[in-house]
Amino acid sequence: MQKPRLRTSTPLLLLGISIYLSGCPNLIAQATEFQGQTENGAYYKIALPENWQPHDGLVIWNHGYQGYTKTELEPDPSLGPLADIALSQGYAMAASSYSQTGWAVFNSHIDNQQLYRKFVELAGDPGGIFIQGASLGGIVSMRDLEEGLIPDIDGALLMCGAVAGATNWDQAFDLRMVYEAVCKEVDGAELPTDSWSEQPDPIGGEAQFLNSLERCTGLISAEFLGAPLAQLLQRPGQSDRMNTILELTDTDREFLLLDLAYAVFEIPNLVSDESKLNGLKPFANAGIDYGNADINTTIQRSIALPSARQFFLDNYTPRGSIGDTKVVSIHTSKDGLVKVENQQTLLQLLPADQLTTAIVVEAEASHCGFSMDEGAAAWNQLLAWSAGAAQPDAQDIQESCQTVNSDPDQCRFDVNFQLGDSILSFPREHPSGSPTTSMFHRESGLLLIESLAIAGNSTVYDIELVQTQDNGALFTLESVTEISPAASWQLKPLFFPADSMLYLPNLRLLPYGEDDALYDVYLEYTDINGGDGLRFLEFELAN
Repeated sequence: MQKPRLRTSTPLLLLGISIYLSGCPNLIAQATEFQGQTENGAYYKIALPENWQPHDGLVIWNHGYQGYTKTELEPDPSLGPLADIALSQGYAMAASSYSQTGWAVFNSHIDNQQLYRKFVELAGDPGGIFIQGASLGGIVSMRDLEEGLIPDIDGALLMCGAVAGATNWDQAFDLRMVYEAVCKEVDGAELPTDSWSEQPDPIGGEAQFLNSLERCTGLISAEFLGAPLAQLLQRPGQSDRMNTILELTDTDREFLLLDLAYAVFEIPNLVSDESKLNGLKPFANAGIDYGNADINTTIQRSIALPSARQFFLDNYTPRGSIGDTKVVSIHTSKDGLVKVENQQTLLQLLPADQLTTAIVVEAEASHCGFSMDEGAAAWNQLLAWSAGAAQPDAQDIQESCQTVNSDPDQCRFDVNFQLGDSILSFPREHPSGSPTTSMFHRESGLLLIESLAIAGNSTVYDIELVQTQDNGALFTLESVTEISPAASWQLKPLFFPADSMLYLPNLRLLPYGEDDALYDVYLEYTDINGGDGLRFLEFELAN
């Protein structure tokens, strides 16, 4: 497969990348097709090869991401890039459009359960079941395995799967935050919306997005004109800004446009969709050290309620409960959309005797840029393993590929490839510690907040709040004192006017013992009975 090329004339159409494999052989088998809709409105396609019997088995295909420009469900779902091979081997094929576009993992397990039931209704119980999934389809497949709504899945082939799940979106969020901080002082480089959660205008949003990229980095000229001519026309600072963004976020230059488009257009769509997050905002960076003093002091900070973050993680982040299913997961080494480090999730969660991973080492970056022979080799090794052969490794898959194609550009699995530690440039597990202190006196009801900052404002305050007697969850202002801000960035209490929310990291409950816990606390500004106050919302243990 050739890599997705970023073309400025239709860049955002790439948000719905189709997965295919290059060098597809002509193996189309005679098949009887059934199409329709399941109870939840998802479209399905089922194909039965000639003389198929239930003991011949079933393969379910899980497709990739369908971006915000495609708001309607696909009425004619693809059966995937390996469908002709599976059909020629005697397997039935089935696929769902899912009942949601975009990040469809909220309902995909239900969609595929209904797809399976429809298959049984039309053809009978299959004797064996396999799943194939690519990109978004990788995490869809993991949810299928873990939810157990499709019984006794023998094996799963995952291709460039977003198997770290919801965590992948933190990387897109950070890219937008860093981009805005770097481009903040560039005339005309504003993104289509001021807030990361606001959906851009459908008519002018794409044009402003492209103009922002061009003004700040010169990327669009480089795509149109090529590197030599673009360098001659480059404005002062564009190259430096581009390099800062790419280096800080570990983004491949060829994927900058696509990855940033996901952040600008897909995240707001995810947040606003009533069938998904329905207004919940799960992305936070209040405690993230971006490794650059200027970025740390200028970047837009955000908080997220623990309940919002957990809801998104539940939709979906794998847990590792896959029964007896055998999994082969392949990835391209320079994938700039779904990073190859997604494989770390599987390696950390799944038993070693149920998982084989293999990485295609590529000369140029691609998303899911496998050859047909690479995909077929991984699939056939999975089938053999599930039938009782020894568990394959990357070398076995490479050798299987080479038996049918000696071209080194068509068989590129490398057993020695080393994965990075994390898909995230800025992991969330250990936010920067806070030298400032918030303390709540349980007996007096006094809440003391040091170095409170207001988002978008450089002024810092010490605040005293007091707990009201008639409502223990409500605090009213006792005193406020303006103080000098710290010389460098540090995690501190933050008030966000746009959300009317106060974030208190590392709150200490007094009296405090050496082994007592610290808490991150979230309060909401409110007007009750004509008086202002802050109402307690949620808390969690501080990291």
